[in-house]
Amino acid sequence: MLYAAVVIPIVRYEDPAIVFVKRAAHLRRNPGQIAFPGGIVDPDDADERAAALREFEEEMGIPRSRVTVIDRLDDVVTLALSVTVSPYVGLVDPPFDAFPDASETEAVYEIPLREIYVPNALRRGIERVAYQGKNHDVPSWLFDYGDVHVWGATARMLHGLVARYPDARFPNTITLPISNPNQ
Repeated sequence: MLYAAVVIPIVRYEDPAIVFVKRAAHLRRNPGQIAFPGGIVDPDDADERAAALREFEEEMGIPRSRVTVIDRLDDVVTLALSVTVSPYVGLVDPPFDAFPDASETEAVYEIPLREIYVPNALRRGIERVAYQGKNHDVPSWLFDYGDVHVWGATARMLHGLVARYPDARFPNTITLPISNPNQ
């Protein structure tokens, strides 16, 4: 079993944004997929949180000192790769000037946080996945916004975020004037 950690970055704009990355197409794990910045825990990392912050800095080109971790969500296990991922909710004050590492990150997306709370935006569905030469229909949480398609472990983390903060009230930081019909 491999262990990984990610930061779920929320930029504290007046209209807060959640940040996703598109993984570079040449990567061995999840090429071209939408994810949160993060990666495998290295032996030199003090713990999963340190790994998440290190990976955030490497992938985004933003110092880890700019991230305030406010919560650790429940771990998520990937389906095909047997990786346990520890997600950390991290707040970043603007400006959010990312300088992504092209060797790991193809694109960075900032999506208004309120969009994940729109009725049925985060929904259950089926994702067709090619695995060992065959296509499989896999039940998954799904979220789409423009060209951004989130599914699998990242969508389960997104669901974990919405489940933990159903009314979008983050501890002493952000409150969105919405209610959550997605529970």
